Amino acid sequence: MCVWASFVFFAVPFSYHNNSRHKSTLPAEKHNTTPATNFQARKYRLFDLNSIHLYLPLGDITECSPTDHILILTPLMDAARYLDNYFQKLGQIDYPADLISLGFLVSTTTEDSSKDPTLLSLQKHIATLRAHPERRYRRITVFHQKSESSPVTHDQRHGYEHQAARRKILARCRNSLLMSTLIDESWVLWLDSDVVDYAPDLLFKLIKYDKDIIAPNCFRFESSWFKTKNVPYDRNNWIETKESLANQRALGKEEILFEGYEEEHPTYRQSMADLAGSVRGPIEIDGVGGTFTLVKATVHRAGINFPSLPVDHGIETEGMARWAKREGFGVFGVPHLIVQHA
Repeated sequence: MCVWASFVFFAVPFSYHNNSRHKSTLPAEKHNTTPATNFQARKYRLFDLNSIHLYLPLGDITECSPTDHILILTPLMDAARYLDNYFQKLGQIDYPADLISLGFLVSTTTEDSSKDPTLLSLQKHIATLRAHPERRYRRITVFHQKSESSPVTHDQRHGYEHQAARRKILARCRNSLLMSTLIDESWVLWLDSDVVDYAPDLLFKLIKYDKDIIAPNCFRFESSWFKTKNVPYDRNNWIETKESLANQRALGKEEILFEGYEEEHPTYRQSMADLAGSVRGPIEIDGVGGTFTLVKATVHRAGINFPSLPVDHGIETEGMARWAKREGFGVFGVPHLIVQHA
């Protein structure tokens, strides 16, 4: 069972609420005591989704001015070590902060969830943001849920035997965060906390491609005793092949495939990571990861989220891509654009 709480930071007003008690922590004099007519004016907001547009035309990126509202969403668990760099890179994004909203879901495993290192670090960083009005985000929303402690350590989380349970939990977290935060934005950027480097203009470049779902490659540096190599990290951006489709015809309907585990369970798909040095520009792909993935909000509003049950043998982000393609949306990758993972 999860215990929920949320903190919502707006560019101008600020409010806090606890879903179980609905009790505000604002000082008494801040509470609304206005007449009913004024109350309605303050509490009722109409969002015309027909007016939410995707502005950027094709052409030279330097000729475009960003006007679309962006929602950046990041699920967090045991991530305190990454947040300094996360917010440093976030502050370098070449996009107006007042058009960006931030949303976080912190899953805590400590006995006292209020003392969770990730939640405490996040609150510290948000307090710092609020103290610097020169880069004021449009809205910041933080949810936290108390989760059962997992026997899987941070370093063990990528083991093949843990993938089904781990990815199902992550799918539910993404869905909870998405449904709790998306309001009137045009785009949703799914950004992992442990993505440690990306170009300041990467978000703008992806928007400019004007695709329903689009993602760059994700690599990481691995050091050995004689040199450091930049190797693929996220293998969830992939393309089906004749061999992979033939392999799937022999699988049970509920069987889930995971990329990057060729010894345990080969999938015979073409990984976008292997095209990084040879292909430029967006290409159509069939599966997508979630390290730095941009989604048109219209896709999510159409009901496409992150399935915890398999859709064409994929769950979570890969399942979302499969579902989106079934519904006629396009899923694309940009092999030559790369983000760096921890």
